[in-house]
Amino acid sequence: MVGATIDHLVATTILIVAFTLFTGLFMQVMHDALLYQFHMHLATKCSDTLDNMLLSFGDMPGVFGLGDYNLEPYTLDPYLVMRLLSASGPVVEYPPGSGIKYSNISFGAGDYLLVPVSECIDYETAQELLGLKGMYGFRLSLTPIIRISFADVQIGSGGKSISFTTSVEGSGFPVGNADVTCRLLYVSGVDEYGYPIIGLGSTSRTTDLNGKAQFTFSNVDVSKNYVIVASARVGNFYGVGYIYKQALTSAGNVIPFIEDMETGMIILAHSFDVKQYNNTGAIFYNATYFTIDNNWNLVNVQLLGNYSGLLNYGAGTHGKTFNRTQIPEEYLSMPGILVVVCRKGNKYGVTVMPWHVQSLSFSVEFGGNPYGWEWVATDVRHVLIGGVPYTAKLALWSLTGYQVVRYRW
Repeated sequence: MVGATIDHLVATTILIVAFTLFTGLFMQVMHDALLYQFHMHLATKCSDTLDNMLLSFGDMPGVFGLGDYNLEPYTLDPYLVMRLLSASGPVVEYPPGSGIKYSNISFGAGDYLLVPVSECIDYETAQELLGLKGMYGFRLSLTPIIRISFADVQIGSGGKSISFTTSVEGSGFPVGNADVTCRLLYVSGVDEYGYPIIGLGSTSRTTDLNGKAQFTFSNVDVSKNYVIVASARVGNFYGVGYIYKQALTSAGNVIPFIEDMETGMIILAHSFDVKQYNNTGAIFYNATYFTIDNNWNLVNVQLLGNYSGLLNYGAGTHGKTFNRTQIPEEYLSMPGILVVVCRKGNKYGVTVMPWHVQSLSFSVEFGGNPYGWEWVATDVRHVLIGGVPYTAKLALWSLTGYQVVRYRW
């Protein structure tokens, strides 16, 4: 009798243990299956959302999209891309204390693209227009595929010549047989009013199998300052790169702000009121604008307004803290590059700003921060912005946690 009871207890214990193990295993399998379903749904949602962004036309009411309806699919409108409120850095206020803020696409020492926040599309608005508000977060990155770098820069005696090597790369590999054209913009002197004068030279080469090409400019004066803008043609596509000698004078430099995208109005501001450099003073400046034609040639366009002048810091007694210049209306639909050379004494600084991001192959970041979320889905597409190929990468994550959400139509 006792033996039968013990056998029964042992059997019951084994059954309970087996049931518990089976239940745990079953729950783990179900958990993994549900999590897989959730991740698959998120990946599908990411792909669909990316296509919606790139194929929809954002100039229509109630729609968020970057597509250009005048061109082929996956060709983006440069104007709409410029209007994305940048996640690359904090917004910049100018004039100080005015409450007027600018989207910070680029805010380097000598390369800027600052667009008024009032004309931008912000992250929250994009979420709402895409039907993602309260459910999904995202981050869109636009990165140029073809890149040009510079090496072995050598300046000849007295700054009368300059030689260098360019390297053209695609997605991690060198691009051979690419047609590379380099434009040298240099300070050739000053005019009778003390404003710097810009000279221009151009030459072309073809890259070797390692994607490299060597260039030499002779009979020029690069002793004061210079900017080199290189464009590479690969089939029907272009890549862009640039370098400059030095961005700052002892008094800083000139920072351009796009005040109005519709009219092409640009503020040229003394950098002290923006970056508060230790040393400052009045600076002479001269702004030159080049539009880019279909063959990627730089064409000098006469700016309107105060494209040259004297800027001073704070409450300086000579000159203004900022001036305004304007791109002529007929060139606003075309890409271009603004080059501002400034001078304090014998020291020269330079600033470059693209009109349309592809003009200088600027990257763009838009959206939230994916760091720290449980699982982030990503997808990519290759797109064109004004003939320059970009990689469009979307990161998408759920704001509702692990659970699988049931959607109703």
